Amino acid sequence: MQDDQEQPHLPGVDASKATDESVLRVHAQLRRQRVEGSPVAFFTAVAFIIVFVFAWFYGRRYFAEMDSAGVLAEREQIAALEAWKARPKEPAGPVVIDGAQLYAQQCVACHQASGQGLAGAFPPLADSEWVTGEPELPIKILLSGLGGPIEVKGVSYNGAMPAFGAVWDDAHIAAIVSYIRGSWDNGASEVTAEQVAEVRAAIGTRGAWTADELAEHF
Repeated sequence: MQDDQEQPHLPGVDASKATDESVLRVHAQLRRQRVEGSPVAFFTAVAFIIVFVFAWFYGRRYFAEMDSAGVLAEREQIAALEAWKARPKEPAGPVVIDGAQLYAQQCVACHQASGQGLAGAFPPLADSEWVTGEPELPIKILLSGLGGPIEVKGVSYNGAMPAFGAVWDDAHIAAIVSYIRGSWDNGASEVTAEQVAEVRAAIGTRGAWTADELAEHF
């Protein structure tokens, strides 16, 4: 007898030849396919998860090492700088002042490089009794200046020598006095900054000397 309800069509099954056993077998096959799914998709998902985990792990490790290296390098630089600042300081040597350079800058225009001065205007320094005598004499002149008539090596001059006491310290005065006393075959002794300091303290602040005031040194 033919069923009143139409039987559903099963793919791959000839409905005219279908039996209960064949229908059950086809249904079981379809259920297995739905449950098992595609193996390619499964392994692709697993591979992706593995790659992600490794990337996350090694990425954290890499950036942590980079940060550590940067901090270590910065600390080493700071330590090196501090060590350099704390290094033993070498004692400062004496300051050498070039008397010849001072003479070339301030005196050569009047007294000339030869120390012979200018006839009728500026007296000579070479072989001058005003230079080679007592060291206090040229020190006083450089500190306070000299004005009015003066006789040098039998020749009269009447001019003005500017004061350098307010311009140069004791060491600079000593350097230039030593230079003129030792140049042009003068052969006089050098003077020290201590000698200049003693003369400066003794005369104080004053105006230019005259030849008469300095006559005691002859």
